[in-house]
Amino acid sequence: MEIIITFIIVSLVILLQLVVVPAIILKRAKKFSQFYKYPVYLLNSDEINAFSIFSIWGKFIVVTKELIDREDEKHINAALAHEVGHLESNHHLKMLGIIVLIVILFTFFIIRYPLLILPFIMVVFISQRYLLRRFELNADNFATKIINKDLLIDLIMKYNDKTSTFLSTHPNIQVRLKNINRIK
Repeated sequence: MEIIITFIIVSLVILLQLVVVPAIILKRAKKFSQFYKYPVYLLNSDEINAFSIFSIWGKFIVVTKELIDREDEKHINAALAHEVGHLESNHHLKMLGIIVLIVILFTFFIIRYPLLILPFIMVVFISQRYLLRRFELNADNFATKIINKDLLIDLIMKYNDKTSTFLSTHPNIQVRLKNINRIK
């Protein structure tokens, strides 16, 4: 029974990650341009953002209309370069693999030891946040290889939260700037 439950949950996670979410986003966006080797889609949104997508149809970058309206081409390219860093480093695929592993561990381990569910969830949550922050620093490092690091610093100074909380997926400004400034 555990194997069936695990298979169903893993299948749903993969379907959601690689098909459903990308389909919803790409349906709302329109092809805008190409950057590096990835198609860039424009999403009509008042939020200032850029993000990358990994799906069964390929890898994509999405930028919001508000980012395009507020920034010049060089700063937009800095945001795109950061997203290329995520795609080139396969951060989406790595996180999907980790999620699948967590689901498998959860269904086999926790069903046998239900008292460990809360510690398990806490360890998973903290580990995920740590990995997401490492991925952000890695994407920043990659971006500085293809654009001027000062452009990336400008963007981070403008739009990154000044403080980071326990729940944040991105490192705080000081950590990101220190990381970027270490790069020659």
